[in-house]
Order: sequence, then C-alpha cells, then structure tokens
Amino acid sequence: MITRRRALAAAGMLLAAPSAHAQRVQWAEWLGTYAGTARYYRSIPLEDIVPPPKSPREQYDDGMPFALQFAVRTVDGKPAVWLRIDGGPMQTDEVGETMFFGPVTDGVALLQLADARAMPRSASLTARPNQLGTSALFTHADGSFWRRYFTATFTSAGADVILWVFDAAGTRARTWRGSTTRRA
Repeated sequence: MITRRRALAAAGMLLAAPSAHAQRVQWAEWLGTYAGTARYYRSIPLEDIVPPPKSPREQYDDGMPFALQFAVRTVDGKPAVWLRIDGGPMQTDEVGETMFFGPVTDGVALLQLADARAMPRSASLTARPNQLGTSALFTHADGSFWRRYFTATFTSAGADVILWVFDAAGTRARTWRGSTTRRA
C-alpha cells in the first residue's frame, strides 16, 4: 500500500518535472536514396518457457553481406519509403517495394497504399528526430504470417540500418545490421 507521504512526494516530482515537448523530426533532411550492405547479426529466441532452457536453440544464418537500398521521399506531402533487399528471408523482388503512408501524427503514420509484389497486410511508419522505421505484416501462401521491421538511424554520411524478422510462431527474431551511404 502506498503511504500518504510517498503519494505526495510522487505527485510533487511530477509537478516539478519539466513539461514534455514534441521532438522535431528532420524529414526534409532525410529525403534521398541510400545504398549499402547488411549482414546477418544474430537470432534471438523468444520462447515463453519457464524456466528458460539452459542452452536456447541458436539459429545461424549465412554471414555473407547482401545489398540493401532504400529511398525516403514525399508524395503529395505524405511520406513514402522504397525498400529493396537482395538477401535473407525478407528479400524483395528486383524493383523493390514502395509503401505510401498517411500523414505523420505524433511520429506515426499508417499505410495507405503499397506498390509491391508481396503486398503487406498492414504497415506503419515511425519517425523520431534521427530515426525512421517501418513495420510491415506479410502473409505466407499457407495463411501464416511474418513481420519485418526496418529501422534507419541517420548519420552525417547516410544511415545505419537494422532489419528484424519475426517468424509466424512468434518464437524467434532474426536480425541483420548494416550501413548505407546517401547517394542523392
């Protein structure tokens, strides 16, 4: 049970805390095309077993780097992200995929339209002051699904990227990391 003193102290700290300000996203500075490579980083088991196994199943993947390209642009004043991945289980076709999002509200935008061979069931865009991320849900032919996360942390020369793929069972996340340079 919370004592009266603790409750008053907590309330006082909330009043004394500085008010939160919206962080400004540098969207115009990100516009352009980026190219680089990514390579397998690691597999993370997400097993809900209690107690956890002493030696969880580790999944290894090919460590060879593969090409990765993306572009950030605006279409009718709304964000669009083009992504082409040349390896791993989230490989796109040769022309890549473009996701068109609605307006960004409080750092989040929802998918409005996609131009891709494998269409996502749903997707969202998250924008922070130095980072852009997409989350897309795809369906396999057997009805199962997988989710891909793409995150670009912008640097002075380009962007550091992380790709996450969650399997249909939700028991494993595999990650790839890489760097890209800005081309245009």
